[in-house]
Amino acid sequence: MARPHIEFMHSRWLPRLTAWPGADSRPGVGCQVLSRDPDDGACSLLLHYPPGWCVDEQALSVDEEIFVLDGALELDGRRLGPHFYAFIPGGFVRRRLAAPDGARVIVFFSGEPVAAEPGCFDPARVVPGVDTRRMTAMRGPRRHMASEGFRHEGTVHKLLFDDPLTGDKTWLAGLAPYWSIDSIETHPVCEEQFALSGDVHLPCGVMREGCYFWRPAGIPHGPFGTTGGALHLCRGKGGPFATAFAPSPEPFGWDPPYRPVLPEEYARLVPDSYDGCRADWLQP
Repeated sequence: MARPHIEFMHSRWLPRLTAWPGADSRPGVGCQVLSRDPDDGACSLLLHYPPGWCVDEQALSVDEEIFVLDGALELDGRRLGPHFYAFIPGGFVRRRLAAPDGARVIVFFSGEPVAAEPGCFDPARVVPGVDTRRMTAMRGPRRHMASEGFRHEGTVHKLLFDDPLTGDKTWLAGLAPYWSIDSIETHPVCEEQFALSGDVHLPCGVMREGCYFWRPAGIPHGPFGTTGGALHLCRGKGGPFATAFAPSPEPFGWDPPYRPVLPEEYARLVPDSYDGCRADWLQP
């Protein structure tokens, strides 16, 4: 995967585009590009659906994952409200996708989204829509993610999708206030997170609601912790997720300065006045 390391930036800094790769499949929908693979067009986007938007009888050539932030989508008669999740494989026909009152949605495409003829797909890969708020949270070691060395007390986990084709996973991770871990982690696959609420203190700064990272495989990271608790939408891309742990040469510290790892086109979007340690910076 050729996506650059982005760790981390706030989504509000990204320009809202009307012309973007794949826009023909979502005419009239605004887009903020969180990250994109220049080789295959796989991308993570914030899509802004205007009130009254709809498309009928559409299939795409690629997989689409949906997580609704605000508003609601209607997918084949099913209402997907805030924090609903869906997975739609390539070739699946959406009889109707609509946003009667508008919606702000995180969307992950496995390639550049292009309208296509209906195709074959594995029904086991279809998630028509689930209210993640009503899902039972898991506690304790996540054996399906080979994370037995992780400090699980004070954390919750909701597995949204375990892809039977690729082994990739999508999940929600929740951290209790004042939870922290002192070790360094490394994963054999790419890791991606979008902060839904709270704060996470990383060596490169404090992630808050609306912040995003894409971390390529094999990059050590940590230690980290939270003051007020946190909820993040997470993905592992590139096969089954696992974690290797190592002692950190430096102890965990609160309120680190903002020192991101960003490609130039993202670095120039960061405001000079940004102070990631101040929670009130992100308030209207």
